[in-house]
Amino acid sequence: MVELIKIDKENEKPVFRQIADQLIENVQGGTIRAGARLPGSRKLAELWGVHRKTVLAALEELINQGWLETKPGSGTFIATKIEADSPQELGVTETEKTSATQIAVPQILKRDLHLTKETYHLDDGLPDPRLAPVAELSRAYKTALTAGNLYTKYTYADTKGHLYLREVLAEYLLKTRALDVSPEQIMITRGVTQAFYLAIQTFVSRGDTVAMAELNWSSAEINFKYHGANVVNVRVDKEGLDVEHLEELCQVHDFKMLYVTPHHQYPTTVIMPAYRRVKLVQLARKYGFYIFEDDYDYDFHYTSHPIMPLGSTNHGDFVLYTGSFTKSISPVFRLGYLVAHKEQIDLFSRIRRLVDRQGDTLLELAVAELLKLGTVQRYLRKNKKTYEQRRDYFADILKEELDTYLNFEKPMGGMSIWTKFNDDIDLIKLAERALKNDLYFSDGNQHCGNYPGLNSTRLGFASSTEEELEESVKIIKSLI
Repeated sequence: MVELIKIDKENEKPVFRQIADQLIENVQGGTIRAGARLPGSRKLAELWGVHRKTVLAALEELINQGWLETKPGSGTFIATKIEADSPQELGVTETEKTSATQIAVPQILKRDLHLTKETYHLDDGLPDPRLAPVAELSRAYKTALTAGNLYTKYTYADTKGHLYLREVLAEYLLKTRALDVSPEQIMITRGVTQAFYLAIQTFVSRGDTVAMAELNWSSAEINFKYHGANVVNVRVDKEGLDVEHLEELCQVHDFKMLYVTPHHQYPTTVIMPAYRRVKLVQLARKYGFYIFEDDYDYDFHYTSHPIMPLGSTNHGDFVLYTGSFTKSISPVFRLGYLVAHKEQIDLFSRIRRLVDRQGDTLLELAVAELLKLGTVQRYLRKNKKTYEQRRDYFADILKEELDTYLNFEKPMGGMSIWTKFNDDIDLIKLAERALKNDLYFSDGNQHCGNYPGLNSTRLGFASSTEEELEESVKIIKSLI
């Protein structure tokens, strides 16, 4: 027993923990049997070459955990109730043992997650963190962290999100999106993804039929399919989702939900005109399906005022509207919102509580303060001009340098350009080679996986300066 314990006095782990952990390991493996008697603490200290207090500390730890037991007048023993594996004889082949069921990852979840670390990036359409109100957010976060009644800030909070943020957000959504809602109709989420997951959990059952554009956000389609929903694709054209095609499908399928991005259709960035928006809401009311409206980059529309969301219409509680601060601040701040009828929000929050007790209260308070002071609004106006300039510059150099290799239409809004490469260019290989040259852009598979012949992808411009955009185009041209 003594020889089984190897003490390393150079190890950062305390000696008494080394002794305790190795005894536990040997008991679990069956090398030391239940009921075995330990030598006295003085003898063990002498044999291990440590102070007796160290041995006593280890024994006390093991007794408290139930690995050892003391018998007055007899000594200290390995607890007799412990059942361990049988010790293995040297040279004997170990027989097959019962093990945990092997975890099989569903095929639908097997997708790569690229963490962009390259110097140059034409990403999915992300903001430039160098333009975010970081200093203001830091001050607001510090205030939230230290000021006021700390108990109410540091204890459990409302699963719907902090009331102050929901109150401020209600005012903000009314002024910017004509959404006339109360704080009770808003739930703060950790982004659009969580909001969508909750909507599916609440309203979609396994075997239900749902609809979404044939070109769409892959995460939304995966979410539907993982929950066992049958996905039916609706055609997309230069005006976004084809509502006439949707109406035809409604006569065949009993849809439970439709996922849609009407403002800047994902991934193509095209805008759904007013007549289609009206028709879409009419279809939802007529056929009784929910519309999940993902308004992921509402604030960045360059040719005119942004078009009002479906959620601002008289939709009869059939529209679930969601957005986030991902584009206005940064993806690292997981803060979004879901707008629905108050009874729906109450149910969403109860389901959320099963997996996520609450959001980040301090971040919610900080962002609420920035909205109340108008800081977020000022930065959005400023950044909108910057991103519009970058869009124009990027479109110009794409046209000048790569006109014979690709084509696109300059988007009226958003933070990326939907780009169609020539059919003789292998977009997947091009993206792979670009990575080796310190440039990242999507190979298009996440957008066109069901339609590989499109050979298209989103090239984000907002997160790069004009110099960085120019260098990115140079890299692509050299590789082609």
